[in-house]
This record gives sequence, structure tokens and C-alpha cells, in this order.
Amino acid sequence: MHHVKINELSLTLVNDIIKNKELYGAQVTKLNSGHTVIDMTNASWIGGKLVGEVCMGGLGTVNFTSYNLDGYYLPAINVYTSIPIISCMASQLAGWNVKLKKEVEKNGEWKKKVVFQSLGSGPARAKAKTEKIFEEISYIDESECAIVFFETREMPNEEVMAIVSNKCKVEAEKTFAVCAPTACLTGSIQVAARIVETGIHKLHEIHFPLEVIKDGFGTTTIAPIAKDDFAAMGTTNDSIIAAGMTFYTIEVDKEKESELFDLLKKAPANQSSSYGKPFNEIFKEANFDFYKIDPGLFAPALYTINNIKTGKSITLGKINHELLKQSYGFI
Repeated sequence: MHHVKINELSLTLVNDIIKNKELYGAQVTKLNSGHTVIDMTNASWIGGKLVGEVCMGGLGTVNFTSYNLDGYYLPAINVYTSIPIISCMASQLAGWNVKLKKEVEKNGEWKKKVVFQSLGSGPARAKAKTEKIFEEISYIDESECAIVFFETREMPNEEVMAIVSNKCKVEAEKTFAVCAPTACLTGSIQVAARIVETGIHKLHEIHFPLEVIKDGFGTTTIAPIAKDDFAAMGTTNDSIIAAGMTFYTIEVDKEKESELFDLLKKAPANQSSSYGKPFNEIFKEANFDFYKIDPGLFAPALYTINNIKTGKSITLGKINHELLKQSYGFI
């Protein structure tokens, strides 16, 4: 399975978006350099679903469902993958900091200024391999194309796209960026579609052995579209923190099981010292400094782990409807 080419799999989805751009609400721009930029700001539900699957390297499935939040009817999402480490950690994780600096003159002095910056996710990460996580994941993608996702309102220009194609060592004509801001339908969908990945990333942070994870399934609410990207950052995170539910199968010997089940107690979001308020309130109290927020907060509300070698399972965490209603502004 390590021979699967996730950029090629994602390209099939990208080509579907391009072919049906009017149906899916995509705006496709072919740059003079040959790179392709796809703006999904005004995309449809299916467009948003496809973006979620692109981010998962074509190895995950995103379906829609619904959620009853104490009488409030909400759209929700089911996400599943049977190749979770490649799909989530080698592709979907937003871990590639793509930054473009330019020299600008100010008061007679030339200084470098950041003119574009966004965390890249998607299968292009497995080609660029700029992150430490790839020292742990023994996966090589031999695709001759690269697809990156940027959660941004500002579309990448030729210089930004050149960074992507150069790092991935692919031709400009075979390099694609799919983009959408947080405060739009696609933004709400694609963040919710990270439920399985967020759970695995937290497991990695608490030193849970990723190699024992065999399958992943997750469900969470799709946040109502917020008034701006800052507000959307809060509601989309709270969807996972307060209502995100995950199910993972693992395969470990009986002798190791109790140790890992005990380690899992640290995983749910409610174990974080920062837990208890809507995310944006926490962020404001931290003077908008992410480093003052316990990183353990970024986790699903609920974990269920099933050890297929012994048949035993454990569920940990807590669904918090009051927190979610407060975050969404329900009255």
C-alpha cells in the first residue's frame, strides 16, 4: 500500500472539479507559469466534499449526515479511511508553512516582507517533505504531479506556486493549488473533514504508536458559516473540540493493550488545561498568541478505540453541547 500515489489519486478529484467547475462552484485559473489555482470560496456542498477528499490524498471518503444539537438541526460529516497514516499524517495535516518574502523599501531601507503565508495541506506535502513528521513516516509518493490545499482568502501567485512545484520537484503544468478561506461553506466542510486527522495528530503528540492504527472513522458538525475568517477559526475548531467523535481500530498484543488504553486517557480535548470555553475566547485571553494555548486542546471530544486483536474497546472523552451552542451563537 505504500506504493499508492496520493497526488495522482487526488488529481482525479481535481480534474473532476475542473471539468464540472460551474456545477461545483469552482473558479479555475491557469497562471502564465503553467500552474493551476482553484478557488473554492463559493463552492457547492459537493465541491466542499471533494476538497476534503483531495486533502486526504484520495484515500479518505467524506459523506454528509445531520446532527441534533439539543433541538438545533445541523449538517454534519462522516469521514473514514482505511489507510489513516498516509491519508491523514502524510497528506491532510496542515503542516507545510509556505511563505513568500519580498524586499520592500521603507524609509530608505530595503527589508524583507512576508507577502503570502499559508499552512499547506494535501498530498503535495508528501512530495515536498519539508516537515519533521516525514522522518517517521516511511512513505514515498512517486506521482509526477502535486496538489496542495491552502486555507486562504488570498490566492497564491506564480511565485508562491513556484515554491510548491520546486519543493515537490514537479513541472508547473502538473502543480495545482486548491484554495478556500475558513469563513465559507467549503471552509466549514474541509475543517470538519479533518476530524480523523485531528484525532491521530493528538495521538502522535502523546506518543501513541501510530503504526498500530489500522482504520479511522469520525463524525462532527459542520459549523455554520461565520461572519469572517477569525470567527470561523473559532467555530470550526469548536466543532471538533466539543462534538467531534472518532473511532479507530488498532492491532496490539494483549500484554500491550492496558498500557495503550491508559495512555489514551490523555487524548480527548477535555483533558487540556485550556478546555472549557469557545476557542476564540481562549485565543483572546491568550492575547492572540497560539503558543499560550495548550496544544492538547486541538483534539476530538470523543475517542473510541477497538483493539481487533483482543476484541476489547474503550471510549474516552466528553461531548459538550453547551460549549458548542455558545460558540455557534445559538440562543
